[in-house]
Amino acid sequence: MVKKNKVEGDLSKHTINEPEEGITMPEDKEQRLATGETEVEELSMEGVEEITEGEAAEQSYEKLACELAESRALALDYLNHLQRLSAEFDNYKKRMDKERAEIIEFANFSLIAELIDVMENMERGIASARKSEDRDSILKGMEMVYNQLKSILEARGLEPIDAVGQKFDHQCHEAMMKELSDECPNNTVLEEFQRGYRIKGRVVRYSKVKLSEKEK
Repeated sequence: MVKKNKVEGDLSKHTINEPEEGITMPEDKEQRLATGETEVEELSMEGVEEITEGEAAEQSYEKLACELAESRALALDYLNHLQRLSAEFDNYKKRMDKERAEIIEFANFSLIAELIDVMENMERGIASARKSEDRDSILKGMEMVYNQLKSILEARGLEPIDAVGQKFDHQCHEAMMKELSDECPNNTVLEEFQRGYRIKGRVVRYSKVKLSEKEK
């Protein structure tokens, strides 16, 4: 009985001192770290990280390519829209120019049609004056034609420019000469050689005038 206990004691001692294969002890792990056996595991992790970064770069490239294609399509759409607007504006401008020319032509047509009446009245007055010696009737006929022509032009905005007694205005007066005078301020219109006219505020002919000048 004593011998059996001794053998069991020896076996227990052997089991404690020699651990089974495959079990990692703390001392073995430290030894593996010291000898570099964990480098394989670290390299494996780095490979995983490199693959992940490559996939991310590829996805980013695809995203940028998609955004670039969308931007190009949008820019092309804007360009086509701008070209259409430009063409429409050119057509509108041509149409307006044509309408403006037609309006001017029609306005001239209407004016000429009214002036025909004046011309014919002048012809009749001249024919009557040649046969008549009545100066009063001739004068009356001329006044009628003059008033007819004046009313036509006034209806289109024609108005005479005031000159005599006015201070010289280069925007509507044209000085032809000067005359010494102490009765009026300097550069006052003393005489009108040719009447000036405006049409709706715009000068169509300047008044040709004589101005006053004080002695120096």
